[in-house]
Amino acid sequence: MAINFEPIFSEMQNGPEKIKENFDKVNNGLLWGPAQQFLNLEGIGASNSYKVRNDGNAISLTMYVTGDGNGSCYLPTSISKRLDYNTVVGRTDNKGIGYININTGTGKCTFYKPDTSGMYVQATLPLM
Repeated sequence: MAINFEPIFSEMQNGPEKIKENFDKVNNGLLWGPAQQFLNLEGIGASNSYKVRNDGNAISLTMYVTGDGNGSCYLPTSISKRLDYNTVVGRTDNKGIGYININTGTGKCTFYKPDTSGMYVQATLPLM
């Protein structure tokens, strides 16, 4: 079914341009900022980053944790204090389940893995 927008736009000065302008404003909030590195990586490998959504309402974590699982890293406290959740589940190479705990006060991320295989974490967390 086709909709004829011409009658709507003919009554509206710069109608299509205004709609696109408003759509672009809404869409910008859904785009993600640049990938940033966690601070002070200790014993977990360097394949770890996070992105904050442009509207400031969410953070995306992408991590591959290596080593024995006793490593840690830090998120900036300006982000960690805004997290709505502080535990994220991950999947190990051996199909086990591990997790990271994020201390919202300090930003420290600590890990638990049931074995020494690598652990993947991909999560989007809401920010308050």
